Amino acid sequence: MAIVLAFLALNYTAYDGFFQDDELDNLSWAPILPLSKFATDVIKPTFDVSNFRPPGHLYFTLAGRAFGMDFPPFMTPVIIIHLLNVLLLFVLLRKLAINRWCALAGAAFFALSASAMDAYWKPMYVFDLLCTTFSLASLIFWISRRWILSFVAFWLAYKSKELAVMLPAVLVAYEYWLGQKRITLLIPFLAASLSFGLQGLLLNPNKDNDYTFRFTLDALTKTVPFYAGRVFLIPFGGLALLLLAFVRDRRVWFGLSAIGCFLFTLLFLPGRLFEAYTYLPLTGAVIAMTAAASHIKPAFAWVAFALWMPWNYRHLHQEQLAKLAGDDEAFVFVDKLRGWAAKHPEVRTLVYTAAPRVYHDWGVTAAWNIAHHTVGLPALYRDWPQAAKAIGQETVAYATWDSGTQTLLIQIHSPG
Repeated sequence: MAIVLAFLALNYTAYDGFFQDDELDNLSWAPILPLSKFATDVIKPTFDVSNFRPPGHLYFTLAGRAFGMDFPPFMTPVIIIHLLNVLLLFVLLRKLAINRWCALAGAAFFALSASAMDAYWKPMYVFDLLCTTFSLASLIFWISRRWILSFVAFWLAYKSKELAVMLPAVLVAYEYWLGQKRITLLIPFLAASLSFGLQGLLLNPNKDNDYTFRFTLDALTKTVPFYAGRVFLIPFGGLALLLLAFVRDRRVWFGLSAIGCFLFTLLFLPGRLFEAYTYLPLTGAVIAMTAAASHIKPAFAWVAFALWMPWNYRHLHQEQLAKLAGDDEAFVFVDKLRGWAAKHPEVRTLVYTAAPRVYHDWGVTAAWNIAHHTVGLPALYRDWPQAAKAIGQETVAYATWDSGTQTLLIQIHSPG
């Protein structure tokens, strides 16, 4: 309860945020999906080239239908899932026979860390949250010898986010270091992982963009410093975890193996560096640290946590202020856009000169479609050829946005 209250005290301002562009993009189409689609897609054994993730997108469907564009209610499920993950991590640590007070210290570190703050601050990362939920559940079920439930949880973890494709490797590491080497029982896990992995490599429609895997040394020079710096919020600080390999405890080695497995695919995506992606690998770091701490007095683990907390709070506070400032700007833009569209529903094409600093073009398009309660309407940046063509041929809403004064001016332009 103390950990929960500390988390809420440090993060209640998350309710003051607003939707980022990816969230608006999901809200522009997810609420109109039939629930039958989720039932069919969650059992499909195929890679989805459109990145449709049934568990996470179901959240956007249900929340979008229930809350519309009211942001605060979206945050409650996100926070509940995060706190559930904290509990599941604590249960996993106890299953690994880690001292209760060391396990509590690890749970507190995971709950309050700013390392992956976006994961529990922005609804967009509900995919990472749910992937972690089902991954931890799969590990707990496996240790409890509930093989079928473990496989179901693994399947749902992958359907939540493709990062879980490496979870069977984590289970292999558990069996090697701590189990009874029941590798034959892992054949269904490994077969599913291999199938999804090969499909992801061969069917990936992203051939030369940020979503393309780069199996190069140059990619590692970008990804390793980023993720190593997120663990303790110190440049390259996460590499210090490698020193724990000298602790003669198989649970430590298992935790380090989990970090490596969960980070593996991320290390070759230099174009996709987001702090929320640290969320699942952070559970492996907690396992390694708490297992090592169990060899000393638990009080020392709490002393280390207390010394780290002011540094963590400093980063947490700075990142919160930056996110809220960006969210404030986005709210003004979207709110004024929706208000204008309500008065001029007949104008179906938007041409804009600029957008909030935190928005990409798909965010503006989503906001424009949400404002009209439909899908498929164009929102075109002024310098695009399509924008010049639209201005010459149809009546458009011409929007000028000034980020400095947060002023949105929209005028109706007739053809020509």
